[in-house]
Amino acid sequence: MTRIFIENFELDIDKGLSNQITYSVSDLKNIDSKTTAFSKTIILPGTANNNNLLGNIFEFNNANFTNSSSPNVGYNFNASKTAKCSIEVDRMTVIKGVFKLLEIIIDGKNVEYECSVIGELGGFSMKLGAKKLEELDFSAYNHTYSYQNIVASWDNYQGGAGYYYPHIDYGLYSTNKHDWDYGTFRPALFVKQYLEKIFAAAGYTYDITWSNGFEVDRFKTLIIPFNKKKLTKSGTQQVGCTPQATTGCIDQATPMPIQWQNFSGTNWTINGGTTGSVFTYTGLDPTNATFKVDITFTASTTNTPVNNGIYIDTYKNGVLIPSSTKFIPPFSGTVNDFYIVNLVDEPVVTGDYFEVQASAADTGMCYDSLINQAGTVSISSDIPITLNVNLGDTVSLNDCIPPNILQKDFFASILKLFNLYVDENRFEEKHLIIKPYTSYYDGTVEDWSQKIDRAKPIKIKPMSELNSRYYSFKYKDDSDYWNELYRKRYNEGYGSRIFDSEYEFSKETESVEIIFSPTVLVSITDEDKVYSTIYKFTNNLEERIDSNIRILQARKITGVSSWDLKEGATTLTTLTVYGYAGHFNSPVTVGNDLNFGATRELFYSLAGGLLNQNQFNIYYSPYMAEITDKNSRLLECFVKLTDTDIFNLSFASFKYIDGGLYRLIKLTDYTPEANETTKAEFLRVINKEY
Repeated sequence: MTRIFIENFELDIDKGLSNQITYSVSDLKNIDSKTTAFSKTIILPGTANNNNLLGNIFEFNNANFTNSSSPNVGYNFNASKTAKCSIEVDRMTVIKGVFKLLEIIIDGKNVEYECSVIGELGGFSMKLGAKKLEELDFSAYNHTYSYQNIVASWDNYQGGAGYYYPHIDYGLYSTNKHDWDYGTFRPALFVKQYLEKIFAAAGYTYDITWSNGFEVDRFKTLIIPFNKKKLTKSGTQQVGCTPQATTGCIDQATPMPIQWQNFSGTNWTINGGTTGSVFTYTGLDPTNATFKVDITFTASTTNTPVNNGIYIDTYKNGVLIPSSTKFIPPFSGTVNDFYIVNLVDEPVVTGDYFEVQASAADTGMCYDSLINQAGTVSISSDIPITLNVNLGDTVSLNDCIPPNILQKDFFASILKLFNLYVDENRFEEKHLIIKPYTSYYDGTVEDWSQKIDRAKPIKIKPMSELNSRYYSFKYKDDSDYWNELYRKRYNEGYGSRIFDSEYEFSKETESVEIIFSPTVLVSITDEDKVYSTIYKFTNNLEERIDSNIRILQARKITGVSSWDLKEGATTLTTLTVYGYAGHFNSPVTVGNDLNFGATRELFYSLAGGLLNQNQFNIYYSPYMAEITDKNSRLLECFVKLTDTDIFNLSFASFKYIDGGLYRLIKLTDYTPEANETTKAEFLRVINKEY
């Protein structure tokens, strides 16, 4: 008996239901894509139960409020959102994933729902939708920007979580390329924690099963470096300065502007450059500004007051803000350390200005001085702005995420980079099992010789008939100086690889391209620190730039020549280690390369290592060798499978057919309980291991 469930509620189905399901693990015609199980159109009758579970969506004027935190069913049903769904046959789950409502058909009093079920990999992709990386929350890793934290992060290179400050040359942070200003160090987050955050936010879990411990450890070192021209943070603080000593006669007739010094700000200026009394808004967007005066001062007078004191007032555009007035009571002689806070909240547009003035309460009474001892003026805005991060500031990791990167594109590029296959866990909901092609097949063998329907045609095709001549594996181009230099010299991207299948009946090229850009490693003569570079070089001058998202391997390198980590001309600390990040796992003795192919030129002297251990050779060459081998075959035939066979279906086991081993690639249009044969595609196994 076939049953369909949506959010654990059973839907009514017709007795004659024929729901064809396709199962696939990869697409031989397009190695750039990953596939999932899916059903063809399922027709559900408009019964009272189905109408209720689908929120009576068939009604023309139906409308309802939905809560995304509640199950997507019943009154809460939203056809634009995913709903958990499964199809069972005799209590065996033959597909589970998400429910998709395609169309509603109303014929007189009859209502039908056309729908489909998409496997959990497809459901996961739908759940991610248009969500971006910057929507993930890494605030738990916020910390103080200090050279101590920069250096300490290098010990975390194998942790797979937290933050890491790679040594990357972003331009203009070193004149001799030996000693470096702290500004060249920006925090990076680990790929592993990005994936964990993405899955958790989508309500899914996953396991990546690597071939060996080396791959496990290597994956933990992968980082996503900072990709903006300068380390910044989002904030509302726009102005900061300190008071300046003010002397002279303060009376009622002639108020005295209070002077400020050490001005720094965004969207505001002070009339004297860095010292002055008038603050002018230069931002383009109207906003509400909170103007706060916080001062401690000493006041003195040689007069004998009768009924006077001092007013501290804030003016906007020359007009007193009445609520801002603060009054210092009458006194004679000296008043020490008088503390006052003056706070106003005002709407501002471009050109508005503020000033703080002091005046005497009585005409003719003169105070000799108002000497500011300490304090600040600060202006904040209700519109977040971008501020530079300096030593001692808090680094917000959420501000360090590459912007405008879709989570699903990030995940897909990780799959492509390592040629990862994705399976759904048969017994656990929303749990994906991820393995590289090189370890996907578990070595078990199932005899399917008796399952072949020999009454129907059996087709055998040479694999090259289905593929292009050339296969291009590449990172995305970027415009920084070293990437452009390499591309101009060799007419190809840094770290790319083109595989020639030698199939002479096609001139087509199929591409596997990831969202990350390559990052060139550089070191100058007689310098033993090797670093990735991301900057432009214009008119013989370095220029900091925003760049495309990158992916690198991290490693703490010890035993280098002594160098200084600096703040301007000041040495913060002297070191003989640094936090390396690059496409090689080590710049000294290379063990593996994150590029697809070996580069035609290295921009530093390499001591030694294995330059052939790159992403193509490790993760793609066995696959390409098998599908392009002259003895490779694609077998298409029909097989007789029971519902139990489908429940136990494993693409990871080899299928034994008439004396040969095959990899099952795809089952098309399996119909539960129909007692029919199903079209199957198999790839001949040339080598079980490579």
